[in-house]
Amino acid sequence: MLLAIGIFGYIQYLSVSDLHVSIIQSKVVDRNDTGTLYSLQLQFNNPSLLFLNVGKTNFVVSANGENLGSGVLQPSVIPALGKTVAQTPFLADTTVLNKYNNANSVPSLKLTGTSQYNVLFATVSIPFTYYPTQDEARAFIDGT
Repeated sequence: MLLAIGIFGYIQYLSVSDLHVSIIQSKVVDRNDTGTLYSLQLQFNNPSLLFLNVGKTNFVVSANGENLGSGVLQPSVIPALGKTVAQTPFLADTTVLNKYNNANSVPSLKLTGTSQYNVLFATVSIPFTYYPTQDEARAFIDGT
């Protein structure tokens, strides 16, 4: 019985480690010379058979390898084989954004972070990386 629980837990850990995160909306709330405040919505897809209690999630958004800013998502629950959308403020560096506003080329964006999950009786930290498409990157830079 204990072996079966261990195997099940390990399989679920492998599923969780394949977590898919994406930016589904980014709107500029306020912009000044030093910072651009976004209202950011991130979607988390849970491929496992367990409800996931997600702890605090720290993330960073970069453009062409240059740090745009970082953010924190508050704890939430992702249903088994389901998804959840989390909204959070995100403060981007306006000087970095200005390099790409109204530019002909779209920067390569990257969202990276680490989520902490309470699975069964353990806390697991799972890193994630998401590369938005060029259309998603342009919408993010433009704040639309």
